[in-house]
Amino acid sequence: MRVIIGYGNELRGEDAFGVDTIKELQKLNLKNTKLLSMHQLTPEIVLKLLDADEIIFIDASYDEKNHYALACSLTEQNNLNLSHHISPKTIIHILKSLYKNVPSFFVYSMISKSFEKIEDQKRYKKCIDMLVKNLAPKEDKVILE
Repeated sequence: MRVIIGYGNELRGEDAFGVDTIKELQKLNLKNTKLLSMHQLTPEIVLKLLDADEIIFIDASYDEKNHYALACSLTEQNNLNLSHHISPKTIIHILKSLYKNVPSFFVYSMISKSFEKIEDQKRYKKCIDMLVKNLAPKEDKVILE
């Protein structure tokens, strides 16, 4: 089963990218896919991922350059950090070490420099639409103009 997790803070402008993307994906009838929306990644989410063979993480990342660029990124993390915010790699590490589950995983981020508001609604929506189009299986894809 494929699990898509969108996370971010809906009160912090473009930080809501992951949550807003999940809202759009919920409009589609995606087969064999579980959609999860959350404020932040926490260790408890692992229990909802035990049957996953593919996990896709969607969030916003801050950078002064390349605003509204879509990126597939993953920062290396060398220690297990279970504090306020944990990384996708930590979630995968927990699945592997405690449950012997090693799903494939991807991280998609929209690069933003504004976590106060959505500065350009049109470009923000275009990023969501592009990601939704890429995540929908061919038989479920809708044409987005």
